[in-house]
Amino acid sequence: MKVSFIDWRKAQPIKGILKLDTISKDLTKLHPADLANIIEDLSLKQGSKLVRTLDAEMAAKVFEEIEPAVKKILVSYLGPEKASKIVEKMSADEIADLMQILPQDDREKFLTLLQNGKLKKVEKLIKYPQDTAGGLMNTDYMSVNQDWTVEQTMDELRRVYTSMRSVLYVYVVDKNEILKGAVSLRRLITAKPNVKLKDIMKRMQKRAVLKPYQDIKEIVGVMTKYNLYTAAVVDEKNMMVGMVAIDDVMRCLAPKS
Repeated sequence: MKVSFIDWRKAQPIKGILKLDTISKDLTKLHPADLANIIEDLSLKQGSKLVRTLDAEMAAKVFEEIEPAVKKILVSYLGPEKASKIVEKMSADEIADLMQILPQDDREKFLTLLQNGKLKKVEKLIKYPQDTAGGLMNTDYMSVNQDWTVEQTMDELRRVYTSMRSVLYVYVVDKNEILKGAVSLRRLITAKPNVKLKDIMKRMQKRAVLKPYQDIKEIVGVMTKYNLYTAAVVDEKNMMVGMVAIDDVMRCLAPKS
């Protein structure tokens, strides 16, 4: 197994605080969650300096892992120009969480900078409390018509995959966008190209899906009972509006981990 080392010669520990003389490029090899922990332990000035050395995409990944209280202060300290570039790269659900902790004036400022497609997603998410299925859900999921073939689905998956956080399941809907079932990525890879999704999907049980206003206790109950890594969120018409991933649930239950 290849082991990567970070050159800490460019950093000095002083009384438990990391003093940065210059930012080593190797620092960016750390997992975003580890970088977030470092930023949380630094002074505001040092933490913002570290964030400024990261490109917008990497900074967005790190920002998503920072504790809300620290994130709120950092956004203000970084200023609108730098902060907006980072926010634009964040996922819609993470932006919605951030908007809920910002002052009204700052929130409106950032929302005006979002592209129309992402803005609509954020506005839909921001209306739900953070500890509900609607507040935790991610709108970056893949759903396709039940009459699509495996080949059509795989072609679409290749097209959109880079713009999504991850894909474990493809959700299957009918012509009215009603959720009918799901197909795992493993099943798609092993199925014959001309097979239709309705013939290989796992039909969705009503009790195995979430409603937007279900609280965290109910979410954990459903996902535990049905062994779900991701759970579909549907509206009153059974149309899919998002999905809750297990990592979002864990972050809600243990925000300081």
